[in-house]
Amino acid sequence: MTTKLAFVLVPLLATSALAGDDTKNDTKKKAEEAMPKAPAEIGDRVKAMAGTWKCDGKASGMDGKQVAFKGSMTTKADLDGYWVHDSFAGTMGEGKMAMQFKFESYSTYDASSKKWRTLFVDNMGGSMSGMADPMKDGKMESAGEMMGPMGKSQFKDHTDVSDMKKGAHMWGEMSNDTGKTWKPVYDMTCKK
Repeated sequence: MTTKLAFVLVPLLATSALAGDDTKNDTKKKAEEAMPKAPAEIGDRVKAMAGTWKCDGKASGMDGKQVAFKGSMTTKADLDGYWVHDSFAGTMGEGKMAMQFKFESYSTYDASSKKWRTLFVDNMGGSMSGMADPMKDGKMESAGEMMGPMGKSQFKDHTDVSDMKKGAHMWGEMSNDTGKTWKPVYDMTCKK
């Protein structure tokens, strides 16, 4: 009797165990299907901008005068493909007056508002959050609020990648009087 019971129980237990695995697999598959997917716009932007870029241009020094601005920027997808991550390291000015400048920027596409959201921090205590419409004809403008050593200000970043033979042209401007007047902050061209 024990032998007969074993012949019945072993296949029954094995079938139950396999059914349990199928249930786990189904649950895992459903969970993966329910997870949101990164917007295609992020992949498109990363595809266009990924890699390391050498940048050269001018920036406003602490005294407001234009100084040389050089650096290197790396762009990649980050945080499971939901963010475009830009890392910049460079110098403003030359010789003994050169200052190191670094920033980390994360941008993601918000499909519900059809806008890009950007978060930015730098090595001088500055931070910014802003929004931008999608790129049109290779051009994009983002607007945001910045907080830094000189207080609160409004900021605009402009990007023109309409002619990549010339490189990615980027420039920014800021306003300390709630948008009445704007002054240039940087103007640079980056090439791979």
